[in-house]
Amino acid sequence: MIEQLTDILADQAKVAARKCAAFAAIGVVMLIGAGFLLAAIYIAIAASFGAIAAALALGGTLVTLSLVALAIMLQRDPGEGIDQSEAQRKTAQNSKSEDDMLFDLLVHSAMTGYATGQGNKPRMQAGFDQMIDDLGVLGVFDPPGTGPQDDERSDTQNTDTKMAG
Repeated sequence: MIEQLTDILADQAKVAARKCAAFAAIGVVMLIGAGFLLAAIYIAIAASFGAIAAALALGGTLVTLSLVALAIMLQRDPGEGIDQSEAQRKTAQNSKSEDDMLFDLLVHSAMTGYATGQGNKPRMQAGFDQMIDDLGVLGVFDPPGTGPQDDERSDTQNTDTKMAG
């Protein structure tokens, strides 16, 4: 039993090492290719505008590209790289955005329409039930004045009337 497990782990390690070596070789070839492309661009610009202008153009372009890449990297949420606990993962998976809910509503309405066209009453009823659930989660059936947007509107209306009165 233990020998089988160690054999499986050894095989997986060999496969992972081969993949890593292949990616490293591909990366080296890409870096060499990028070096030759930069050299060709430098030679072309140097022939037209001179060596200093070519060096300034390439250096400025590469620094600008690296600053843009750095700005994009800094825009990411720093919590993405941190391991989350299982409870946090489940809550993040269970909480859907409004866009996700609207997409679910679209899919459920399409499935309901298809079932209706086919005359499949049980699937049609299940589709309508799913659509009602989706609309309920989106807050369509909430009474007016209970949503967060309604609270903000009433606050602005109260301040407007207080200022005007």
